[in-house]
Amino acid sequence: MPVTIKSIAAEAGVSYQAVSAVLNNKTNCRVSPQKRELILNIAKKQGYQVNFGYKLMHGRSTHTVAIVSAMRRIDSEAHIKKMVLQLIRKLNLQGFSTYFNNMTENSDDNVRQIRELSIRGAEHFVFIGTPLGHMEIEDILLKSKRTFIGWNSIFSRNINVDSETASYKLLSFLKKQSGEDPVLILPGEENFSSARFAALKKLIGAPRENMSRNNVEITGSLEWNEPDFEEKAFKLGYEATGKIFAQKSNPRAIAYFTDNFALGGAYWCHQHNLKIGQDVFLSGFNNIDAIRFNVDPISSAAHPICRSIEIILQEMDKIEPFETTLQLDVFLRDINNHPFQK
Repeated sequence: MPVTIKSIAAEAGVSYQAVSAVLNNKTNCRVSPQKRELILNIAKKQGYQVNFGYKLMHGRSTHTVAIVSAMRRIDSEAHIKKMVLQLIRKLNLQGFSTYFNNMTENSDDNVRQIRELSIRGAEHFVFIGTPLGHMEIEDILLKSKRTFIGWNSIFSRNINVDSETASYKLLSFLKKQSGEDPVLILPGEENFSSARFAALKKLIGAPRENMSRNNVEITGSLEWNEPDFEEKAFKLGYEATGKIFAQKSNPRAIAYFTDNFALGGAYWCHQHNLKIGQDVFLSGFNNIDAIRFNVDPISSAAHPICRSIEIILQEMDKIEPFETTLQLDVFLRDINNHPFQK
């Protein structure tokens, strides 16, 4: 049986006109947010498909947003998945249809994907990260009169997040608590270009060569799109912590590239009877649930997801150049201000 507006209206217990208004994103209808969400959920469950071809042929807006991820770590970073899911939900509640696409490591493939999304009716593009081929992609969008905004990217319309300032605050806190320069654990030498390393360099003020020997521990490289990323990051953090203690007499401050590495380091400390927040001070990055609700006071920083989504919704359909930088929320945890510490 084909899905129709009437079948959706019957299940939702509303009028044909109400369903039509919601599915066509009409703003002058009196449908509550709760009813709107109900109608959209029923339409999705029944398999209703918007006729984009009809709308495009008649010059009508498709109200379609393409969310394009260029971040290989989307499956391994909870905050990125959270951001994408919240953004899709808010867009759907506002009457937008959404596509979600992952970019590749090939710029030609990425350009082709963007062309196809545009042909399929995508009017607005939201980029999570910076795809390869971004200059050609932006040129295509401008020429086809599609609007766009990038998160943590270098498009002419973008939202940046200041990871370096957050990293500096975390490292400075570790130094203040421990009385010594922290050791930074990085997964692979490619992360010498990261905000974490830039913050450490600023804190210590030493040449990179000296820092590499005394204040940085390099683990094996870790691909962000590995299916067991969390487990491998935990293991690398555990092993790197052991190496640091073997090479340096009683280090008191260790900063990890992400929270998953920090969890492995915390486990090593527990196995060796070290009290976190007293004997050794640790920090991670991203403030995942396992850190936020951890019994140990492990400092971390959280990306401004809610604020980023607000700006994306405000700016995604505009054409004027736009750039803003958002600060991360930094959580400096010690025994005195950590409610979960026993």
